[in-house]
Amino acid sequence: MNTAWRTRSASVIFGLFALAVSVSAWSQSLVDGDDFRVTLLGTGSPQPVMNRFGPGVLVQAGGQTLLFDCGRGVTQRLFQLGVKLGAANKLFITHLHSDHTVGIPDLWLTGWLEPPFAQRNGVFQVFGPAGTRNMMDGLEKAYEWDIRTRIADQKLAKENVAVSVTEIKESVVYDRDGVKVTAFEVDHGDLVKPAFGFRVDFGGRSAEKNC
Repeated sequence: MNTAWRTRSASVIFGLFALAVSVSAWSQSLVDGDDFRVTLLGTGSPQPVMNRFGPGVLVQAGGQTLLFDCGRGVTQRLFQLGVKLGAANKLFITHLHSDHTVGIPDLWLTGWLEPPFAQRNGVFQVFGPAGTRNMMDGLEKAYEWDIRTRIADQKLAKENVAVSVTEIKESVVYDRDGVKVTAFEVDHGDLVKPAFGFRVDFGGRSAEKNC
């Protein structure tokens, strides 16, 4: 389904940034510490069209970089925006349909590399519904050779490819330095349970995402 955001404050910025932006320097965030910015990285469906990438929403608030869903092409959109892949180390998943999760290996493993566009420093944090831990355990097994070889060959730090999984319920699932993320259950069909929407609060402003 398409990603829908509704704002509680006119101060929250919505929409697509210019995707052909020329990036001369990479940064942890494109916004000031007091700003609150929402960028739709993709709003597509499983159809593999070139003009509408898979589901993904970037939230930059309080100097933090949060990502909601990670569909096809999310890493390319982050690259075009000049946001380090390694900075997007907090991922919130609405549900486990493949079009919302297929970009995770790319973000997780490419974000671990040393070039300026990547450079994760610390654990890759994933918040999602029941089944998320099993999915991430499977990805770690699937890419075991790649991880082991890059550690030996490129001397990449093992701690920066580590994964932390939190399987969530309706509650506040993240609260750090004034940025709070609250999960709430949504209806995505009788067999897709649980599925979540998320509300992000920062500095008296908020935005909500449905799956």
